[in-house]
Amino acid sequence: MHLVFADNTDDFYQKSAERIAEVIRKKPSAKIGLSTGRTTKGVHAALAEEWRRNPFDCSGIKVFGIDEITNMSRECRASCYYILLHEVVEPLAVPMENYIMPDPMAADLQEECLRFEEAVMADGGPDFIFLGLGENGHLGFNQPGTNFGQTAWLSWMDDSLNERLRRENDIPENVVMGGLTLGIKNLMQCPRLVMAANGRNKKEVAEKMIMGPVTEALPASVLQLHPGCEVILDPDAAGALHESLKRE
Repeated sequence: MHLVFADNTDDFYQKSAERIAEVIRKKPSAKIGLSTGRTTKGVHAALAEEWRRNPFDCSGIKVFGIDEITNMSRECRASCYYILLHEVVEPLAVPMENYIMPDPMAADLQEECLRFEEAVMADGGPDFIFLGLGENGHLGFNQPGTNFGQTAWLSWMDDSLNERLRRENDIPENVVMGGLTLGIKNLMQCPRLVMAANGRNKKEVAEKMIMGPVTEALPASVLQLHPGCEVILDPDAAGALHESLKRE
């Protein structure tokens, strides 16, 4: 695990976006996995701006989201499909046929997990995956307690996210939302991973992920075992890590 400490918020977003752009420039046919959330919104905006300033060819890349919310229409602004479509796929002119996402409304969601995993892992699998750090240490929708050997599956959604999504998107209580997600094993099979964390609310979990034991109680801690993982932290998420690591 290689640590990168950003100077400020703008530098955090720029450094993160540069990692994605670098992969595309080096391999125009790359298969790239992306995350959605409060952290990645700024990263995607910086990536789109980098593409506008210094255009690079995205016509041959394949883009996929690492997870999706089940029983949520793709037209809903909170769906991972909608977010990546409007934040990355359209701004970078990625062909729609190269956009890989699971169907959150599939009649058989277990079967959809297998179909999605096969599409992502086909032709050698992904070249690069960009991850955001969940406040409870989750990776995708792999919540605390998920087996490190887990492949694509239907996970659950933590209560705080469930409540926020319903409140912000007027989702009725009778709609059961969950997470269709690549498993931790799928993520760890990717040769290069970047994990990004920003904000004071990520300080404690970031320290545990980096300095604590590798445990299924904190899924992100498994990244300590990945030889090609880079972690980018803004000053608020880094806390005292930068100085303490320099003293060791």
